[in-house]
This record gives sequence, structure tokens and C-alpha cells, in this order.
Amino acid sequence: MFRKLAPLLAIALLTLPGAKVLAQESPRLSGAWTLDPQQSDDIDAKISRSIAGMNLIVRQVARPRLRSLNIPYSRLTFSFGENVSVEMPGYPTVSSPASGEPVFWHRRLGGPCPEMKRACMVVTTTWEDGALVQTFRSEDGERQNVFTVSPDGTTLTMAATMTSPRLPAPLVYRLVYTRPS
Repeated sequence: MFRKLAPLLAIALLTLPGAKVLAQESPRLSGAWTLDPQQSDDIDAKISRSIAGMNLIVRQVARPRLRSLNIPYSRLTFSFGENVSVEMPGYPTVSSPASGEPVFWHRRLGGPCPEMKRACMVVTTTWEDGALVQTFRSEDGERQNVFTVSPDGTTLTMAATMTSPRLPAPLVYRLVYTRPS
């Protein structure tokens, strides 16, 4: 019975918005990627540029907080199933549906939060023009990670943008990853 329904189910799933992109792009993105520091932006320099409009005392508070939230992860591992999962060594895995359905996620412990609390954020994941877009929203602001794979499939670029009413300018940087040898 399932064998007869499987083709119909596959057609139905592929007609969902974003399903064709997921089917095409997820294999290219799946698996492990290693940071290439030489091709990546200097996050400290980007933080300094973003907070340059703040007074000296506020900059001294903002800089360490932004550094702790913007880590150049040495490795990223993507897996696709019911959810899109992104693993970073030493940090909780971020997992959410690729449909854009929001989930509460605990930034220190990982996993879902039952409700919005200080250490929780709302995470959404979508496919936009062949890029995987992860958005994190908290009471302090928003961060968006846009993941794209080069046409030859050897390079992954993560373009991060952090905005907050407290920042005089968005924090924008780019990290480049390659497949491990």
C-alpha cells in the first residue's frame, strides 16, 4: 500500500512552497564545513565599526557582549530531515523547520523553550533564492545568518547581520567555510 502512495506523497511534498528548493539545495549544504579564517572577515574589526558611534563607556559594555554572540565557529555541520539542524562544536545545535515556522530556542542550553524568556529566542529557517536563511529574534534585537554554497559546491559562505535598537549601525560580517579534507 505504501509503495503505491509513495509517489503521490512525494509529488504532494514537492508542491509545497520551498520544498523544491529544499530538495535541490539541502544535499549541497549537508554535512560538515570547516572555517577558512584567511577568507573570512575579522569579526573584531566589524564589531568596532558597528559600535563606533557609541560613547566610550557604552562601547566597553557592548564589545564583549557582541564578541560572545558572534563566534567564528570552527566547524558547521548541517543535517536535514523533519527540521534543519546546524551543529557548532561547543554550542547547542539549532534545529527548526525549513518552512519558516517559528520555534522558541534556548541560546545556552539548546532545545526548545516553553515560552519566551530572557535566554530564549525565536528561530525561523527558510529557503530564499537558493540560500538557507536562519533568523534569531530576541528582546534585544535580531541576527540573520544567510548560508550559500558556491556553484562548484566547495565553499560555504555565512553572511551574518545583527541589528538592535541599541546598535548605532548593524553588525555585518562574512565567514567562509570549506569541506574538510
